[in-house]
Formats: sequence, C-alpha cells, structure tokens
Amino acid sequence: MISSIQRWMPELQEMIGQMKDKIANRLKPKRKSLQTTEAKPFNITQPRPRSIPIPEPIPKLAKHKPVPKTLYSEPREFNKIKRSKESNRRVAEERLMEASRIQFACANPEKSQKTKEILTNIVSEEESKLEFERHRANPPPSFLKLRKILSSAASSRSSVRRLTVEERSRLNSREVPIKMNTATILREGNLYRKKEAEEIKKWENLEAGAKDASDFLKWQTEMRQRDLEEELAEIERRRLHGKLSHEEAILARQDLIQENKQKVKSMKEETEKMMQEYLQKKFSEEKEMRQLVEDTMQGHKNAKEATKKLQDYKRKIVQEVNEESKELMKQALEEAEEEMRRRMELIHQIRAMEAVPIIRQKLVDLTTTSGHGLLSEMSIAELRERVALLKTAEKETEEQRRDDILAAKQAKDQMLLETLETISKHRLEQTKSAAVRFECKKKGIIPKKPEIKDPKLLELEKKLEERKLQRKKEQEKLKVVPSKQSVNQTKSLINQKRGLEESRWRELEMTQERAARLVGGGAVKSHSASRLAASSAIMAS
Repeated sequence: MISSIQRWMPELQEMIGQMKDKIANRLKPKRKSLQTTEAKPFNITQPRPRSIPIPEPIPKLAKHKPVPKTLYSEPREFNKIKRSKESNRRVAEERLMEASRIQFACANPEKSQKTKEILTNIVSEEESKLEFERHRANPPPSFLKLRKILSSAASSRSSVRRLTVEERSRLNSREVPIKMNTATILREGNLYRKKEAEEIKKWENLEAGAKDASDFLKWQTEMRQRDLEEELAEIERRRLHGKLSHEEAILARQDLIQENKQKVKSMKEETEKMMQEYLQKKFSEEKEMRQLVEDTMQGHKNAKEATKKLQDYKRKIVQEVNEESKELMKQALEEAEEEMRRRMELIHQIRAMEAVPIIRQKLVDLTTTSGHGLLSEMSIAELRERVALLKTAEKETEEQRRDDILAAKQAKDQMLLETLETISKHRLEQTKSAAVRFECKKKGIIPKKPEIKDPKLLELEKKLEERKLQRKKEQEKLKVVPSKQSVNQTKSLINQKRGLEESRWRELEMTQERAARLVGGGAVKSHSASRLAASSAIMAS
C-alpha cells in the first residue's frame, strides 16, 4: 500500500494544491487548448499519357559458312599411323626370330623326368604315414559290457550281485560323475515312489479280478494309426489348398493390372476436365479481384472523414476519465491511512507479548508416569525392566529353535540316505531292462509309413492343374511380341559379330602362312616359327 501511495504522490500533491486554491478563492489561469492537426491531401502530380512505342526491326540471319571438304575425307595422320604400326610389327617379328634362334641351352629350368618321379615317391611315402582322416570308432556303451559280465557270471545269484557291483565301479570309472544334490535325490525318490505305488495298485486290481488291457491297447494303436492317416491327409490338403490359392492370386494380379490400366485412362480424362474447370475459375477470380481494387480505392476517400469523427469522440472520453480518476484517488488515500493505523497497533501488541519472560527449565523423575491417564501408562524405570525380561525370553526361544533345526537336519539326512538306497536299486533294475530292450529292438520290424487315400485330395489336384493351365494361357496372351525394328537390330548385331570372327580367322591364317614361308626359306627353326604364329594370333585377338 505504501509503495502504491508513493507512486501516486505527485498527483496527490497537485490535487491538494487545487483544494487549497479553492479554499483561498484563488483563480487558476486557464490553459490554452492546442489546435488539432488537420489532414491535407497529398499534392501528387498527374501521370503523363504514354507514347505509342515504335516497332523494332526484325533481325536477319547471317549467311552460314559452307562445310569444309576435309570433313568427308580421312586425315593423313591415320595413314602415317598405319604405316608406322606395320613397320614396328615387322621389326618385332624379326627380333623375336633372332632371340629364339640364339637361345641358351643351359637356361632350361625344367627338371628331368627321373627327378620328378623321385620327388613324387618321397611325397607319397610321407603322406602315407599321416593319419588325419583315420576312422575312430566310439567305445561300446557300459550296459553292453555289464550284460556280458552278467551272462558269464550267471552261476549263482550272490556271485552275480558281487560281480555287478565290482564291474560297474570299474566300467563307470571313466564316466563323468553326476552331482546329486538334495533336490535331485528327492525328485528321483518321489518318482520311484510313485512308480512303486502304481505297480502295487495294478497288482491289487488284478488280484481283485480286473481285466487285461491288451485289447484296449490294440484298439488304441489302431485309432492312433487312423488319426495319423487323417492328419497326413489334412496336411496334404492344406498344401494343395496353398498351391491353389497361389495360382488364383496370380490370376487375380493379372486382372488387377488390366483394371489399373482402365483406371489410368479414366483418371486422365478426369484431369482434363478439372483443368478446364480450373481455368474458368481462375478467370472469374481475376474479375473479382479487379472489382475489389476499385472498391478499396473508393473506401480510402471515405476514411478521412471517419478519422475526424473518431478524434472528437476520444477527446470527450478523456475528459470523463480524468474526473473519475480524481474521485478514486481521494478514496484510496483515506483507505491507506486507515490500514497504516491498524498495522501500527498490531506491531505494538506483538512487541509487548515478546517482552514477557518464559521459563524453559523442566525437572524429570524416572519413577513417575507422564500422567496422561492411559491404562498402559508406565514409568521409564519400569519400561527398562520389562525390556530386559523380553531380551531373556528371546534368547531362550532362539536356543529352542536351534535345537529344532538340528533335529530336522538329522531327520532329513536319514531320509535322503533311504531315498538314495531306493534310487540305486531302481537304477540297477533299469540297466538290466535296458540291455534286454536293446536286444529286442534289433529284432524288431520298422513300421511302414501309412498311405494317404482321399477323394477330396484328387479333386484338389485336378483343380490345381486347371488353374495352372489357365495361368499359362493368360501369360502367353500377355507376352510381348518383338517389333520389326528390334528384329532388324538383332540381325545386324549378329552379322557384325560374324564379320569380326571372319576377320580374326583371316589374320590367323595370314600369320601362319608367313611363318611357313619363313621356315621354308630356312631362316628360322620350326620351334621359333610356331612361337611367332602364337604371338601373332594373340596380337590379332
């Protein structure tokens, strides 16, 4: 509030001065009212009328120079290059013949046939000693060895048991030991326990007069075989359906291409129509814009009169606002003075309250209660005694728990030992049964795969063949027929290729004839002549 009053202080002082002048009946000189600015139109010069432009003369093209005659004739440099090539080639041939004629006999780096044979024998002997790809058979499984031992020691039951334990320890010494933790022991023991319970229940049922389940098992195998055949037929049907859908998709794609072509034609026609409409619309918009420009020019003339009226209206509003603001300032001053008085009174009261002294010392008695009137209220000394009693009780319970845990551990260890004994017995029986099962598996017959016979599959195959034929026919229709121009172009390329091959063969024949002439003249040996022919053939190619 004080800051707002300070901000309005100059105006308040002015108002106080006016009030004093009124009380003293003083006359204040009137202020001269400033003259308002009047808008004057711009003094713009009128544009002169444009003169008619003089037409520019049409330029005439200059005469072109005639084509030089040298354009259609070969330059002399090409002939010079050909002559130099021929002369260089002759010189190279002569030098090659001289080099082949004067060849050193000791410079032959090839080895003799005898040394080659000796080297091959040495390499073959060394390779025969190596055994990188030798066949290494895996050792036989342990249960086969155990079966042999059992068959050899079948004289007495006690001897068999003794031999099995000894031989099993010897045979399984090479195998990696499996770590048996508590979870695995309990899991395996529970499994064998369940199996024993099932066997006992089965025997009890048989003793009570239950039927044999062989007929049921036979029926079950037949039903499984039938289910397998149906499943295979279903798989084949799905495969044929997939192929059929693939063929139909290809046909649909071809139809879609034709539809797209028709759509493109219709789109082109629509675009032409839209372009015509757009041009008409643009022409009408240009007319509207011209009309708008004329209207705006007329509006600029009426704007000057409106500005004068607006200025008069603003002057009246300013006078009214000044009168209202003076009244509001008086009310604000009175309210600010009252607020300041109220705040000063509050400050005096707060200072008087702070001047009063406060006693901050407090005496504590550990044997007395706090005096809140609660049922479970106690002193600090009693609380300490109760905490000590609770600690002793916790120690006793902890010792009791330790004793219980030790007893549980001992019972668990005993139970694990018993389960291990049962597991070892069951494993021994399983090894024996595995050996017997292995022999039976060798004599068993491999079941044949079921044949699939379903009329629906034959119908699907027929449909698939029909779709394939339809697709091939449509593809033949859509094949691109080569035009006459492309056929002529391919023929010309083939003729050019033949001409190049014939020219190469001619060059080869010429080089061979030249070599034969040189040999016939006695100037060069036959070996060097063949070399010359080969080098010339390479150069020609």
